[in-house]
Amino acid sequence: MHEIHAIANDTLNALETFLDSEANENGLDFHGTHGFLTAITIGPRGGLDETALSALFEDQAPTKDAAFSAQLLEQLHAWQKSIHAALYHGVRLTLPCELIVDHEDSNELNDWCVGFMEGIFLDEDAWYAEHEEDIADMTLPMVVLSELIEDEDLAQIRHDQRIINEMAKQIPELITSLYLLFHAPANA
Repeated sequence: MHEIHAIANDTLNALETFLDSEANENGLDFHGTHGFLTAITIGPRGGLDETALSALFEDQAPTKDAAFSAQLLEQLHAWQKSIHAALYHGVRLTLPCELIVDHEDSNELNDWCVGFMEGIFLDEDAWYAEHEEDIADMTLPMVVLSELIEDEDLAQIRHDQRIINEMAKQIPELITSLYLLFHAPANA
């Protein structure tokens, strides 16, 4: 079950082409989808189920073409499994974007963080049911960089380029820490 699930570059390219196209009217873009898949993988949900798929595409079918939708969902499951396998085997997750932030313009990392936060919002109560303070600390970079939550303190952080760049660089390590918090045996 936990063998390495490598996802083919052709599959990633096909996903990126669709997710970043105008045909994807209801879903997150490529980077946002990776963030969403990462959040549901490391969080209490643990995997891509029907509820998560529905949320990913705002309760709509990904496309009107049923065969293409089925293929797309299969590819998304493979992508999520590859994220899980990397984390399970202790491989530092590589994001599909650079860990660089420009507080003047939104970029791919901001999109990734939006997707990650959407994954948290799907199970927000379960995310914070235990270890609330630790999880709040570990998710702070994603909260700040997603810009989804309006808060005066967060706005001040967003205007400090040095701090947000440091936060961005911490994200892969924080993903691993969050995964372990939710999925490592308590007495290991």
